[in-house]
Amino acid sequence: MDTSKSLNQQKTVVGLSATTGIILYGVFGAVGLVIGYFLPRIAAWAVTLPWLPFEGLIKLINSFNGPWLTIIMAVLGLIAGLVIAYIAIKESLIITITDQEVQLKKDENTQTIALKDIDTVFFDGKQLVILGISGFELAREKNDESAIQVAKAFKKHGYPFSSEGDPFKDEYIRWVLDTPDISLAANALMRAREKALQKKEAEDIKDLRNELAKLGYIVRDEGTRQYWRRVSLR
Repeated sequence: MDTSKSLNQQKTVVGLSATTGIILYGVFGAVGLVIGYFLPRIAAWAVTLPWLPFEGLIKLINSFNGPWLTIIMAVLGLIAGLVIAYIAIKESLIITITDQEVQLKKDENTQTIALKDIDTVFFDGKQLVILGISGFELAREKNDESAIQVAKAFKKHGYPFSSEGDPFKDEYIRWVLDTPDISLAANALMRAREKALQKKEAEDIKDLRNELAKLGYIVRDEGTRQYWRRVSLR
């Protein structure tokens, strides 16, 4: 956890710091470089085994030779390591909290929510959830940081953090295909979202959740099972 202070306003930042980001690039880059460098030798040894996974790919690598192969594979390994580090950093949630507002930054997108608009903050599994005064879901983001540290940060700045979870948990109803309890449009979105959950298409899952929220339905998941509750859009 990285904590920053200024003369005018104290803020707490929970998430990936610049130093940690540099370390991740260094570690993943170095690991990729080493694996790439030794991959031709590993392939030469692996083809002697009676059975191996990815047999075709390993035999293909082993079919090439020459000192240039080691250099090329090392460079490709380095690039792969840097790409993995970039994805990990890009998908990390950074939470900046002050006495007036909370800022959530992820995937190069930033959302700012004023304290006066927040009713409850809690964790639903590994997801950080922020509810508005009407019970409307203002934010739901996966958090990889310590839940204890995040809770302390919110409480430190006077936010209503609930250690008991969702105050509306008893109002959720499991969605089943073509349920008459919700609109036809919501049913169609839920059906599309179920397919996205099965295929683990994260972007579609989030986009369809937002579309359902526009219709007045808040959704939470347990695996590929979806549960919903209705909220007022006023």
